[in-house]
Amino acid sequence: MSSKVEYIEVDTLGGYPEPATDFIADDTSTEPTHDTPAAARKLNKYCRKIDTRILIYAIVLCVLNQSDRGSIGVAKVVGLEKDLGMVNNDFNIATTLFTVGYLSLEMFSNFLLKRIGASRLLPTLGILWGIVCALQGVIKTKTQLYVMRLLLGMAECGFTAGILLILS
Repeated sequence: MSSKVEYIEVDTLGGYPEPATDFIADDTSTEPTHDTPAAARKLNKYCRKIDTRILIYAIVLCVLNQSDRGSIGVAKVVGLEKDLGMVNNDFNIATTLFTVGYLSLEMFSNFLLKRIGASRLLPTLGILWGIVCALQGVIKTKTQLYVMRLLLGMAECGFTAGILLILS
């Protein structure tokens, strides 16, 4: 009875050797190869450049988005309710209508993002968002406030999903 022991060479990092893959045909791969370190550095530089340009705009738009959502609270403090003749729950209705508009078109905006792409939908939503924000400055009645808050929610609905789609 002879015992034969086979030794497996382990690499210096503590892992196991790679299995033999010379029998696998690799000609069907569609992934780009970067054979040289210079090509890999060039690709990394390009990706970093694109990411920083997109991230700057995304961060600015996120800050504007959050300040826009919170601006109604500031308006309340400086006399919105008194100026528009609001009583009882009128302010709460105005803040809730933003969420109603946002949620009513959120699913639809995701379908549009897939169908027409973020590069077309985000600028369109941005223009609509800017128009609604500008029109909020000329509100005279609480009904106008309700309509503008509803439209504002509808205009902002695809922003977050679009930014996430671009960054992914």
